[in-house]
Amino acid sequence: MVTRSEPGYVWDFCGGQLAVDFTNTVGDRGADPREHFATYGDVVAWAEARGIVSRGQAQRLRAAAERRPRDAREAVSAIVALRESLYAVIAAAAAGRAAASGDLARVNAEVALACSHARLAPRRGRVVLAFDAPDDDSLTQPVSIPVVRAAVDLLTTDVLERVRVCADDSCAWLFVDTTRNRTRRWCDMKVCGNRNKVRRFREQA
Repeated sequence: MVTRSEPGYVWDFCGGQLAVDFTNTVGDRGADPREHFATYGDVVAWAEARGIVSRGQAQRLRAAAERRPRDAREAVSAIVALRESLYAVIAAAAAGRAAASGDLARVNAEVALACSHARLAPRRGRVVLAFDAPDDDSLTQPVSIPVVRAAVDLLTTDVLERVRVCADDSCAWLFVDTTRNRTRRWCDMKVCGNRNKVRRFREQA
């Protein structure tokens, strides 16, 4: 389907990095997970809100999904599978652990695709690494390719050292800790931080 499953849901980008925000599209991951990518409409809405597809691209993707409902369902399944493997790989790498071979294999397959159309191109007197546009017929690539490239940047740079798992066990979202002393504990202080403050207050009462 191309409609949103939760029209009132507001996407949260507290992760601070594209690939991390992508992994945070399931709520209460550590307890009773709530899927926010239930329909292709959800996926496109997230991608548009996060700025990886334009309004025009989003309209074209929705129109294509309307014409090809089976492809749209398969795209959602593929995107959710990538998200779960990407979460596992990033969380393991941030903790200094080896990721499960199956998760790493799925991510690596997407890395190969995301980088398959890389080329050197002149820009402002320099040569930069550029990429061809995703396949126009694909309902998956416009979302997966920029996410995977962002994941490569995260996993291969020092930014990885700042990736944390939210201290709220029921949340378990990832985030990039940009504080100077690296003491951030919650993905979002207003949500998980306050929830745990209330919990501690009740336990002490």
